[in-house]
Amino acid sequence: MRIKLSETNTTKIQTALDLVNKRAKSFTVTNPEVLGDYAARAEEKLKGILPKAGWKGARVECRPAGPSASSYGYPAKSTDLVLERGARDWFLVQVTEAHVRSGDRSICDVHLSPCQTIAAELYAAKKLRADFRVQDMPLDASAHERAKIEIDARKIAGVS
Repeated sequence: MRIKLSETNTTKIQTALDLVNKRAKSFTVTNPEVLGDYAARAEEKLKGILPKAGWKGARVECRPAGPSASSYGYPAKSTDLVLERGARDWFLVQVTEAHVRSGDRSICDVHLSPCQTIAAELYAAKKLRADFRVQDMPLDASAHERAKIEIDARKIAGVS
């Protein structure tokens, strides 16, 4: 399946959603317009890490939240969607049945390819150098000084 998110394809998207959801209305995606909201959320996340030309191929997995009441003791039927960014537009590439439990959060997770992941790191470094005056590691720093700077930087960044 590969359906472009557009007003002209609303009927196709609705058919795909109805086929998976059947009679379920709660905790499912029943309105095709919601997919545009998911795509917009994904674009907001992508804006900060990649130039628009690098968005092609990015995927976003979406699912509504589960029931809020803890008295809901059994899993509820939900809708799991996968959207993929094309060169200019978003496409619905997968609609599947999912199950959510009480307290499950809604999901709008962007997945990057290995190439996009590397590009995001390079893009961040480029933006850093363009926006800030950075101080590189001193060339004459000893191995001990380099190791200490590396450890301190990892602490600041919250990575180990």
